[in-house]
Amino acid sequence: MDWILTVYVLFSLPILYEDIKYQNIPDRYSLSAIAILIFLIWYFGYSLSAAMIAAGFVIAIFLIPLFFGMNFGGGDLRYGVMSALVVGFPYIAYWLIVSSLIHIAVLAITGKRVFGFAPAMFLATIILPYLPLKF
Repeated sequence: MDWILTVYVLFSLPILYEDIKYQNIPDRYSLSAIAILIFLIWYFGYSLSAAMIAAGFVIAIFLIPLFFGMNFGGGDLRYGVMSALVVGFPYIAYWLIVSSLIHIAVLAITGKRVFGFAPAMFLATIILPYLPLKF
């Protein structure tokens, strides 16, 4: 899992910068990371099906605001998939709740109506393994 998390963090750094500064997530980072993460999950023998189910869950959930024209972009969807591959199923449901709560807290603290969602997804992905979750 060390390589997977390392790749996730390394690709996340420029994504976070772009999302915070410009509210834009470039495809060159997220799509490359998705491909590399899928390979690493397979190569190291982790559950590729759990990763893909989590990614599908994120796609299904994140398409809802896109269909309703809410302030949510395709870059957030791709970064969500990237994060879901790391988190996996069934933890993705907790990840969605934690990232949403972090994002709401950031909006409340900063007083902004709009703030990139990638930082909240990143923090949720990093702290989720340390939460006492049982299945």
